[in-house]
Amino acid sequence: MITQISIPSLVIFFINLLTLAFYYSFYRFHFYRFTESFLQYTALAFSISSAGIAIGLQSLLLNWLPNGGPYWNAFILSAFVEEFAKLVGIYMFFRKNQDEFTVTDGIFYGLVLGGGFGLVENILYFINTGLWSQVLRSITALPIHMMNGGLVGAYLMMFLFHKNPIFKWGKLAYGFIICVGIHGFYNLSIFQEIDLLIVLPACILSLFFLLELTIAKSRILLPGHILKLMNMSMEEYEILSRHNRHEGWIQNIQKHISTSGIKLLQYPNLRHLFLTVFFLIPGILSIYLLFDSPEWISQKFPDLALQDYFALFVMYPIVLSLMFFFAGILNPYFFRDRMLAVPLFSSVDLHVDSIEENSAIFHIQANMFYLPTSQMFPDNTQVKFDLWIGLDCFVGLAGTILWCRENEEGNCGAMCQLDTIPYPFLIKWHFLRFKQNFKNLFLRKAMV
Repeated sequence: MITQISIPSLVIFFINLLTLAFYYSFYRFHFYRFTESFLQYTALAFSISSAGIAIGLQSLLLNWLPNGGPYWNAFILSAFVEEFAKLVGIYMFFRKNQDEFTVTDGIFYGLVLGGGFGLVENILYFINTGLWSQVLRSITALPIHMMNGGLVGAYLMMFLFHKNPIFKWGKLAYGFIICVGIHGFYNLSIFQEIDLLIVLPACILSLFFLLELTIAKSRILLPGHILKLMNMSMEEYEILSRHNRHEGWIQNIQKHISTSGIKLLQYPNLRHLFLTVFFLIPGILSIYLLFDSPEWISQKFPDLALQDYFALFVMYPIVLSLMFFFAGILNPYFFRDRMLAVPLFSSVDLHVDSIEENSAIFHIQANMFYLPTSQMFPDNTQVKFDLWIGLDCFVGLAGTILWCRENEEGNCGAMCQLDTIPYPFLIKWHFLRFKQNFKNLFLRKAMV
């Protein structure tokens, strides 16, 4: 049996192992330094289970539709089935002790599970298409599986922490569709050989920046057991946090406290700068060698196509240098403490029996918002809302006061939920907010 294993197969196997170790180390020391070995081994075990689920589903689909077109094979047979299998594996991993974890935990163990899944897939689906083409596929497919696993893990934890079905399924569907879309686009480029030099770095970098944004935002989210102690779901916590940001902006303006020092981007640390230069130099030297001595490349690597050379030795090192440079550059506190512009608000008339109260909201998400009130209302009180935005009024919207609480300063506030999503109001709201933010861009420049 050992004699039947070819040298190229062993090379590809070790390249896959090195790729997995590289990206694991990158994220392990990037944002998640305190890990438990048992949980990592468990995540790897679930990655094997996920690979088995994917193979089973793909076999069923092939029996049903054996001759699907390239789009079917790229987006459904491969991307959708594999991301769904990873989603099932990550759910099985977190389902029993979900309250003990955070969204950041979901990202890291999703990365581990996705990396194990990618390793198993690259071994099982080894295609003898040439050594260099297989190397290119290995070092690009595995990180895509890994980063998709991190994103799926993040959105699955949000799914588990949300209570409202709109938020639960909306968040999960949003993250899942993005992962399937990028994965399917990558598959299509491989199957059809469509602009690989553009598609491959675009897929990896888009997933990287989306994962970076998710990591930054996850650092300000609470774990499940803290939300339970607060008797609050994640959507309620997010809406209340957004309200507090707007209130804090008003208080800072009144006290002449500036938040301009809270920047969106932080300076990269020295280690990342060193690694950025370390990977950038080979890419630049490879470009020089390509233009200065192309005959030397053809002589030393006769089986290496020009496109594969450019992708492997130019584009890939440059992609890695960009990843190290931008890793951790987003400031998580920007998303918690910084207000970019004058907040938009809507006037609200609240009607409960014969009681009418006037207030305002700073933020509405789907059909939920937080409303300052002058008095306490019982939980699950049925109410009517009139929402004003500009000169437009949306009258008689039925809803519920989910709960009402008093803060440390003695001010009351209510978490409210409308019976239906007010789409006309939301369209008007987001349109006016876009206009206001656009104006503030020029206003800030003029003030500077």
